Amino acid sequence: MTRVEVLLPNNPVLAKSQAKGEGALISVDQLSESMEKFLLEVQAVSSDSGYWLSRGAIKALNQKIDSPELVNWLNQNNYLWQANKHKLYDENGIIYGVLNVSPESFYNGEDVADLETMLLRVEQMIRQGADVIEIGGQTTKPGYIEAGLELQPKTEIERVAPYIIEIKKRFPSVALAIDTYKYEVMVEAVNLGIDIINDVNGFTDDNRKLSFLAGKSVGLLTMWNPRADNVKSVVSEMGEWFEENLKIMRCAGIDESRIALDPGIGYAKNSDMNQDLAMMNSIDHLQRFKRPVMTAVSNKGWAKFLLNLPKNERADVSLVAATEMFNRGARILRVHDVQSAKQMTTVVRKMAGSFWVKE
Repeated sequence: MTRVEVLLPNNPVLAKSQAKGEGALISVDQLSESMEKFLLEVQAVSSDSGYWLSRGAIKALNQKIDSPELVNWLNQNNYLWQANKHKLYDENGIIYGVLNVSPESFYNGEDVADLETMLLRVEQMIRQGADVIEIGGQTTKPGYIEAGLELQPKTEIERVAPYIIEIKKRFPSVALAIDTYKYEVMVEAVNLGIDIINDVNGFTDDNRKLSFLAGKSVGLLTMWNPRADNVKSVVSEMGEWFEENLKIMRCAGIDESRIALDPGIGYAKNSDMNQDLAMMNSIDHLQRFKRPVMTAVSNKGWAKFLLNLPKNERADVSLVAATEMFNRGARILRVHDVQSAKQMTTVVRKMAGSFWVKE
């Protein structure tokens, strides 16, 4: 039986790639003719100590020889997001569908309809492959506070509660999220059975939040929000913020398996397109935290500033950006178009693991 061992690369570039789960250096104890053909087909790169294989090639090799060593490596790089009873793994992508119930929303506030119509949209998103449905009742578009669009907690609760109740009743198998930064709304949402809370303020702006959430099992999506900051270095400042944020959450008694990361694209000060693009480009630096990372680029302002696209013509370029970020490790896709996102992740993952070697 062929035995495979996962090695630690001496090359710093390969070591960094392996730490991100992009591939691994392996040794093979029996290099048969068929194994040589396989390694050639998967474009393995020979080194003094072994062979460098991409993540997809490792999955293909594991199917060929069923190696516990490879299974262990693959599992270590398939990050779990625990949200109540839901176990969401990011290997093949987590499709996170947006249900906007805020008429003030920048994207489709004018499309907010009656409860039954919105529930039909939920049903369609689930049918198209959504793993998570997120309810958003409070817009956080640039300038929303200055424009007087911030809701009182009671008003926001009244807006989102009917959706939480009905979606939990009609679609119990889907993970249900809420987009809110208000403590009172979080408490009520948890009481109504919400599975995930998405906080654009990263849960640390109100001491009551973490004290309350520490005793619960809901998943938490924590976001870096640099809207008030003059960012000088995206990579270092974003990394330092998440390092401190995760430390605070751990110290509060929250298990990291409950936490996913959102880099906050679209929250640059003055809606700076170049900062948003830099965040997209550097998303792979968050892989060091070994947590699922969100891609939230769907129909946002960067596409307007870069290509002068109106909001109803940004779907294609949003998918292009999401694909690139997905390939760099951000595999929670927060999207308005669930079907396209699901098709993209299916194609990308299938292609990455497809090789043609016949005995």
